[in-house]
Amino acid sequence: MNIKKELISGKGYAIVPVENLNLFKKLRDNFVSKINVPNNSKNNIDELRKLLANMDKAQINRSMIEILKFTELSEMMVNSFPKLIKNLCGQDLFIQRRATVIMNVPGKGQAKQWPHYELMSGISPFTYIIWAPLHDTEEMSGAFYIEREKSFKIMKKEENSGLVNGPIALSMMKDQKPISLKFGEGIIFNPFVLHGNVSFESKLARIATTVRFQSSKKPLLQKNTEYLKFYKLN
Repeated sequence: MNIKKELISGKGYAIVPVENLNLFKKLRDNFVSKINVPNNSKNNIDELRKLLANMDKAQINRSMIEILKFTELSEMMVNSFPKLIKNLCGQDLFIQRRATVIMNVPGKGQAKQWPHYELMSGISPFTYIIWAPLHDTEEMSGAFYIEREKSFKIMKKEENSGLVNGPIALSMMKDQKPISLKFGEGIIFNPFVLHGNVSFESKLARIATTVRFQSSKKPLLQKNTEYLKFYKLN
């Protein structure tokens, strides 16, 4: 598959393998260690997922504060997919200063994330996003993505109505089938693709990390170097 073509003129997203799996495993172990759960085995991420599934929002927020100590997360994410990123953007990059950790707990009304696209938050149209779970995602517990052409049509209808994320986009929550991924896989998508997740039933929480990046030769537009930083990919 030609990933660049798929992102620009195809579906707008693609499932991609983690290229440096040893580094990505280290990323996961570092993540686990930051919130005081024993590391170095797959069982520990599941132990953590079980703990998170039973936490209230205040406890989860405290855990998220601990994750702020994981300052090298963006670089580790980028270096887990070096060939892919270099082919798309070259070596000289702007990368998200602090990659995002997403922890969703199961249950009605808890795990939903409304359909949205990255441009809504001021991300440059030249940006790409990689979302990767730190474990296998069970059926119906991942994120869903709405193909580029369909996303454009929805955005155009909303623009004509003077809306952003209006009833048309929000109705996309219904009957969406999330994409299941194995640990060691990620999804790369462009900033025009509508995406989100649905409530899921599980005994375990879902943990993923996402990073945004673009060529340093492209304009940042609304975002600036408080959000993104220069990084040279070797």
